[in-house]
Amino acid sequence: MKTRRLIWTLTAALAGSLAIGAPAAAATSNPCVSGGPTAADAEIAADLNAKLTGKLDGYMTAYRVSCARAVVAEAERRGLPERAAVIAVTTTIVESTIENLTYGDRDSVGLFQQRASWGSESERLNPAYATSAFLDKMLRLYSDGSWKTRPIGEVAQGVQVSATPDAYQPQAADGQRIVDALQVVKPPAGAASIYGVLNDGRLTYSVIDMPTGNRTHTVSSTETLGFVPVALATLNFNTLLVTSPEGVLHRVDISTNSTSLKFSAPVALGGGWTHDMLTYDGHGHLYGIADGKLLQYVVSGTKPTSGQVGMRKEIGTGFTLKNLTATGDDWLLGVSNTGELRSYKIAADGTWAGATLADRWGSFTHLLSPGSGIYYGRTSAGAMYHYFDANPFDLSGTDLDYNVEDPVDEGGWTQILLSAQTS
Repeated sequence: MKTRRLIWTLTAALAGSLAIGAPAAAATSNPCVSGGPTAADAEIAADLNAKLTGKLDGYMTAYRVSCARAVVAEAERRGLPERAAVIAVTTTIVESTIENLTYGDRDSVGLFQQRASWGSESERLNPAYATSAFLDKMLRLYSDGSWKTRPIGEVAQGVQVSATPDAYQPQAADGQRIVDALQVVKPPAGAASIYGVLNDGRLTYSVIDMPTGNRTHTVSSTETLGFVPVALATLNFNTLLVTSPEGVLHRVDISTNSTSLKFSAPVALGGGWTHDMLTYDGHGHLYGIADGKLLQYVVSGTKPTSGQVGMRKEIGTGFTLKNLTATGDDWLLGVSNTGELRSYKIAADGTWAGATLADRWGSFTHLLSPGSGIYYGRTSAGAMYHYFDANPFDLSGTDLDYNVEDPVDEGGWTQILLSAQTS
């Protein structure tokens, strides 16, 4: 770590320039995780090989990913911010090309090439111990917390005291990319509020636990709205917007809990609402589709009155969707008439960008989202399925997690309209 002997320098250089692509042989490296690399590690490695720009560009392997995974897991176990994992992984790129080496300069071994003063050989070859020892020294050296803001290479050098102090910073970007690739994004905690309309004009309220996709309860109103709505949007937990067959927009004020659902008489807000579907993005914009035309409106109150839903803006035409839901601030999701799952970002000037996330979604008659990457799809048979998009704002479906073997319900969703409160 401090001074490399000539033979070690030549060996490291050879490994970095000629043979870096393959994990070290069994005689020179130890596994980093129990059971060895996984198929997921191989997939991550393949993805990283198209993204890395430093010394491991094109040379990531499932083994190296598994070792980086062990480093990140220890940082997370200790409850440290992501930057700690990035600093540690960056260091291993330089020291061992992220391999748990059983050899090194003098008595250095392991991912961090730690010498005997850091612990026994078996400890230093234990990725959890080695990572924790690295982090311990980092936290001692930068006890003022400046490791969070100093350049990553500077912090790594401070801990390692290397004879090549400038080696770390050029690998910092790749350290971040590797940690990003290993971050397991999970569905958020909390419950999704789902409102619905039955074919007799009664309302329903359902709660779904977002992490598990389990429905906890559903309640129905005893009273009807006095008409069967054509479109439904949830403004907030206590407020719905519905349109009547005559094209009148109504506000419905809700009072509900785990055992009952009541509402006040619908308040008419204005006519001319002949939309096929409505959705509210949770951030002041109501969207609707009428004859394939996507329209945007501004909602200027939590309990809007006549005149507080307006400023109509035409976003575009050709939106031939079977359903529509908002996934966030000016983000929409819908299933096309040809069964494609489509995501749309609406810009402030009214322009938009869209992409197909997946195909074969045509069986879903209803699509709804409470935000945070959670999607629910209801089939014509009344089954409800749940999905998780790790990044709902990347116009990509590669990170979409399917839970087809564990539906919310296999049936029983008989509502003609459904809407989630979007955060």
